[in-house]
Amino acid sequence: MSATTHVLVIGAGAAGSAAVRELAPQEKITTTAIIDAEIAPYNRTLVNKAVATGLIDTHQAQLPPLPGSVVRDSVRAVDPREQTVHLRSGARLDYDALIVATGSAPRPLPSGVAAPAAVDSARMTHLHSLDDALRVRAALAATTSPRVLVYGAGMIGAETSGILRDAGCQVTLAASSPVPGITAFGAAVAEQLARAHRRAVTTRFGHTLTHLDLEKNEVRAEFSDGHVATVDLVITALGTIAVSPSPWNGPIAVDHRLRSRTHDHIYAAGGVAVHESDGLTWRIDHWSDAEAQGVHAARSLLASIGLADSPGIYRPRALYSAQIHQHLYLAAGHTSHSENVQTTSIVPLVLTHERAGQLIGVSGLDAGAAVMALVPELHSSIESMPRAESTPSTDTP
Repeated sequence: MSATTHVLVIGAGAAGSAAVRELAPQEKITTTAIIDAEIAPYNRTLVNKAVATGLIDTHQAQLPPLPGSVVRDSVRAVDPREQTVHLRSGARLDYDALIVATGSAPRPLPSGVAAPAAVDSARMTHLHSLDDALRVRAALAATTSPRVLVYGAGMIGAETSGILRDAGCQVTLAASSPVPGITAFGAAVAEQLARAHRRAVTTRFGHTLTHLDLEKNEVRAEFSDGHVATVDLVITALGTIAVSPSPWNGPIAVDHRLRSRTHDHIYAAGGVAVHESDGLTWRIDHWSDAEAQGVHAARSLLASIGLADSPGIYRPRALYSAQIHQHLYLAAGHTSHSENVQTTSIVPLVLTHERAGQLIGVSGLDAGAAVMALVPELHSSIESMPRAESTPSTDTP
């Protein structure tokens, strides 16, 4: 590398922005952020919480301007051998080091479920981007007490159902699992949330959405048990998939310092990164964790060129939360890859997630102080942990 190291950062969401800001004070580093030409970087946690219901305008969700150089373009491909990034405009940028922070996209419905007329209408959307939020806002403005079907009851679907109900919508929350959200929350939390959903909104749990079609100005939704619902808006919330340019075109496998496992001088952070550590293969797509990964990737890069000490192994510790009806869900670390789940408190509900004798995650409902008190214990031995009762994990490692 030259005396001044040129770092390209692809993406300017949570991970990309955090990486750029971590590198900015370094005089021996020049940083260029590549940002989509048509979209100003924004805080994605505000999409369903505030923009969709009109609590704030889109410009209020935008992130502060980044320090350093910014290129407004999109990336077509990366050539790791030549250490070059090729842009859609035809331009080419060389790099000494590259941080890929391209994030994720909504997981689509299975092929054939949604008819083209439904897909092309403004009455079917995800809730992942500002454009999605504006589609939801337009549907709310067009109809008094609109009928909304939310399909998927993980973090986004569960939280959104309550937000839209409070905004005056007639909400149906549907999921193929009889107890939805076990993968996202664990069985104990998912069971409590399922009861809360049934009290607050119409629920259709345990039945798969089989077909969506547009009929006049309404969407006809058919389920595996033959039930048909007619609604004004369908929001699909089936999780996310990693997105990145060629040569990956999907998730990027990283080591414990967030370095690419297949290409030198390349790092990945946030929703695009797939990690392998402590016997786990995992990906976390939460804003706060993406920020922490962006900082860690930047520090690993600085350590590789002698400008900082090694940050060590990346292990998730960042808190993330969702307000679901009357409950506040709060968690940190791994909550879906545990071998055993222990209940350390029943009221309020506090769970520890364990693997190989280590505390790898903590979560709870309406238990903010108790969860935060356990965060410093993450990734340490569980021998001294308090116990209330034990429940076998239903999560899939």
